[in-house]
Amino acid sequence: MDFLRHAYRLYNQSHIPFFAASLAYYALFSLMPLLFLLVGVFGLVLAGNEALLEAVRQRLSEVALLLFPTQPDLAQGLLKFLTSGAAPLTAGSFLVLFWSASNFFAALAYAMGVIFQTPPGFRNRLIALIAPGALGLGLILLALGGLSLAFILRYLPPELGFLRGSLEHVLPVLVTVGLFYLTYRLLPRPAPRRLHALSGAGFAALVWEGVRLGIPALLPRSQYELFYGPLAGFLLAMLGFYLSMWILLVGGLLARVLEDWHAPKG
Repeated sequence: MDFLRHAYRLYNQSHIPFFAASLAYYALFSLMPLLFLLVGVFGLVLAGNEALLEAVRQRLSEVALLLFPTQPDLAQGLLKFLTSGAAPLTAGSFLVLFWSASNFFAALAYAMGVIFQTPPGFRNRLIALIAPGALGLGLILLALGGLSLAFILRYLPPELGFLRGSLEHVLPVLVTVGLFYLTYRLLPRPAPRRLHALSGAGFAALVWEGVRLGIPALLPRSQYELFYGPLAGFLLAMLGFYLSMWILLVGGLLARVLEDWHAPKG
């Protein structure tokens, strides 16, 4: 009971709902420059491929004539903007994306500092600058690993077919545990002990997996759209981001509580 009282007191002192909402805002804000970055990359691809450009122009002209019959040059103007402004749009979007992602990790480091009662410093800002690139590299490696795993599982012999379902369900959870564990070990200083960080990461990963599976069942998007219409997707994304950040911070809180609970008394 004392353990739960201490956890509840730290939960209130750390303002976890407030920080979860702030982190969700930063994460959602990062999607806009990411969208512009994808548009810029698409423009670069179009500028270097005449056949693809002509095919897109033809399809886009057909759609534009159906939607805007009074503006027949709309498709041509849009493609001209995409191809001529692709380079500055891509560069600008990348810089804004890096800036917003850096702010997200700086806010996350600050929230972890509040949970573990460590003052913010230059190290946290340095991690915030490095983390976006490391995250991008990690996502690329995860994608390559996923493709390799899918290729291996596809050609498994029949007698090892039971591994396919097991790996497909267990590996995502293990990756989530690893990401949470690295967050709890790298951001707060002094870092919690490995076992405590792993306990917090395991708890957070299991809760996150439960939320990931439970939200579609509890809030079917088809029914949600009856009330909110086109805003349903945006609201569900906000809810998903908020719950993800809340779970991440609660896992860190558990690691902090375990640190306090096993600290030498006196």
